[in-house]
Amino acid sequence: MKVKNTLSGKIEEFIPLRGKDVGIYVCGLTVYDRMHIGHIRSFIPFDILTRYLRYKGYKVRFVRNFTDVDDKIIKKAMQEGKTPQEVSEKYINYFYEDLKPFELIKPDYEPKVTDHISDILELIKRILEKGKGYVSDGDVYFDVNSFNDYGKLSKMSMKDMLAGARVEVSEKKRNPLDFALWKSKKYDYEPSWESPWGEGRPGWHIECSAMSMKYLGESFDIHGGGKDLIFPHHENEIAQSESATGKEFVKYWIHTGHLYIKGEKMSKSIGNIITVHEMLKSFHPEVLKLFIIKSHYRSNIEISGIDDIKKEEKTLVNFYYNLEFLAEKLKISSQDIEKAQLDTNLLSKIENALDQDLNTPEAISIIFSEYDKVINEKSRESVIKFLKLIGSVSKILGIFGRLDVLNNHSFIEEEIIRRCKEHGYSYEELCSLIEKRNEMRRQKKFQEADEIRKKILDIGIYLQDTELGSKKIPI
Repeated sequence: MKVKNTLSGKIEEFIPLRGKDVGIYVCGLTVYDRMHIGHIRSFIPFDILTRYLRYKGYKVRFVRNFTDVDDKIIKKAMQEGKTPQEVSEKYINYFYEDLKPFELIKPDYEPKVTDHISDILELIKRILEKGKGYVSDGDVYFDVNSFNDYGKLSKMSMKDMLAGARVEVSEKKRNPLDFALWKSKKYDYEPSWESPWGEGRPGWHIECSAMSMKYLGESFDIHGGGKDLIFPHHENEIAQSESATGKEFVKYWIHTGHLYIKGEKMSKSIGNIITVHEMLKSFHPEVLKLFIIKSHYRSNIEISGIDDIKKEEKTLVNFYYNLEFLAEKLKISSQDIEKAQLDTNLLSKIENALDQDLNTPEAISIIFSEYDKVINEKSRESVIKFLKLIGSVSKILGIFGRLDVLNNHSFIEEEIIRRCKEHGYSYEELCSLIEKRNEMRRQKKFQEADEIRKKILDIGIYLQDTELGSKKIPI
């Protein structure tokens, strides 16, 4: 398997540091607001990477953190009349609520900063002992000039760094690029902890270094996040970690692209944020997954309008409906699929695509190319073979597995239920309407039957009359 390593700027062979054991750390949320679709755009590729490495026989230890102490959390607490802890707990709960429908793999560890203050303090002490940091009026800063390799991840010059975002200016610093390891307490409402340098709280960058090293060791395999974190966050993580340990901190740095809304990067300052919570009111999580993984993880994704996502919804509806219809028509059971031989040739092609820097667009293209052949051929053998393949692929990609014949989960049924709820109907009421229409047809009252069909169409469900009866299709 090969991955693009931001550190070298090259696509490299993935060779773990410790045989079949792999450590992955992904930067999680600063919990002061609900998760937006830019976050899920980043989390999904790392979910697939974790799934795929485990599929290949690696023992993966996956860590994703929560930053639960931060200026933004303190500000939100003041706005809401709550404590910072109450705010962070509220948004952590929202995070789990919003993430659950996507069925991503749960990290092995989800450390919170406030649970790791002692680890952070120990790491700061090590940095100071090595002469790589300094104390200034209760604050502790990392001395950027003491680390000769500063800039090796971002490939930025000092001039560009100074002009860049997120560089805090302070008279306490020797160099404007120096960054806080520990911030002294300034106001009573700030959360704070005792330290050798006075009461205060950790800086942003030191938190991830301390937590990742606690669970993965001083050197580990993969550190991931959005590419907006390359500088200063990940650059600073490297500087402070390698200064403390004298070892290479991370072997492979993997970064995901941004999400753009009508040509502008999604950000709170612009005000074009779309939360996952809002998006899930309109779309099944698998639709969003497909929309994301049809682009390479390193690519920026553009949403010019809601039709971009509606297109993928239609793709998935057709995919699932046609396969379920054929499985029923050809009387294919889960036992038939279980007994079938796996198409290892096709599976190898999909694996080869994923081996090339997790090329999900190519893998998806291979799947849909085969799907088109199967739908055109309509033979029992080819449908069974394809369903067997999909059963394996869904475990790697976390998508395409919602088929009743595979695991008693039906994307089509879930979409129908969602549309009913959206229009104030229960599923039982829909079934009652369909039965009423069937009765009208039996009585040859076709005008009344058509009126019921139009009513059902207004819910977003098309009734297709087939040799197997009336079939419900979400539109």
